[in-house]
Formats: sequence, structure tokens, C-alpha cells
Amino acid sequence: MSSIGTVLAFLGCFAALGAGHLPGDIAVQRNTDATGKAYPSNDRLAAGVHPFTGWAACLRHCTSYLACQAIALALVLAVIEIPLPGIIAALVVSGATHAVIDRRWLVQRILAAKGCTGWREAPFWVDQALHWAAMFAAALIAARTTTFTKTAGIVVAGVLLIAYALHVEHRHARGVAAGPAPTDRY
Repeated sequence: MSSIGTVLAFLGCFAALGAGHLPGDIAVQRNTDATGKAYPSNDRLAAGVHPFTGWAACLRHCTSYLACQAIALALVLAVIEIPLPGIIAALVVSGATHAVIDRRWLVQRILAAKGCTGWREAPFWVDQALHWAAMFAAALIAARTTTFTKTAGIVVAGVLLIAYALHVEHRHARGVAAGPAPTDRY
């Protein structure tokens, strides 16, 4: 059974992450980051573009994005107690998942699996759905993370998520280099 404090920490954290998400992902994001953060297309990879191209723009965007979420969390702290280890854990989960989602290959995989070709706005809405699901998970984790030992485990998980994304991107690029790539599917 959860205490009222744990429930309030979850709700406050989720509200703050969401309130920071909208300006951070839309209003504050630089155009160069928005257009440059995605994983290179198969055509660009075949032309010799490195598979990690775009990570600098992605990480720059994630930094300003997390700043917006951190400001929102600081404001929520005026009315709801959220343990500092939980706040750090929430920002780590939000940042790591945001970076992977914004490389766009995961969104493309989902759209391909759904056979979603006729809905022009689908990439945006799938991207947003993934971000909101990740923020929900981040808030749940934050509400239960009360020690820095737990936070360290979350940081390791975030680093491993980014490392796995880099592995997927590198493996895909090797496949493109090995032969003709008929689509941008991953």
C-alpha cells in the first residue's frame, strides 16, 4: 500500500514533467536541433554519413528539454515533497528515453509495424505518446526512489538505454553498408 506522500510525489512529478515537456519539446527547441537530431536515413547512410550523426543536436535538445522539466519540478516542490533522489531519477529516465525516442527510429519502427502510411501527423503523435508514457514511468520511479543508491541504479539504466540505442543504430548502419536498403525500416 502506498502512502499519501508517495501518491502525491507521483502526481506532482508527473504534472511537472508534463508541464516542462510541452515548452521543452516544442517552444524552446531550436530549429537546427529539431531538424538535425534524427537518425540518418538509409540514403544518407549509404552515402557515407556516420550513423551517430545527429546525436549532438539530440543531446543539445535534451539539455534544454530537461532544463524546462527541472524548472517545473522546482516549482512543484513549493507545494509537494518529492525526494531529491526521486527528482534526479525522474530527470534521468525522462532524458534518456527522450533522447532515444527523438532519434526517431523507434517511432519509424512502430509506424511500420502498424502499417501507418496514410496519416500525415502519425509520426508526431506516436512520438508524443512515447514521451508521455516515458514521463509516466519516470514519475512512478521518482515516487519510489528515496535513496541515492537507487538513483545510481537508475543512472546506470539510463546509460545502458543510450548504449543500446547506439548499438542498434550502428548495427543498422552496417546492414545498410552491406547491401541495398529498400526502406528506412530498422
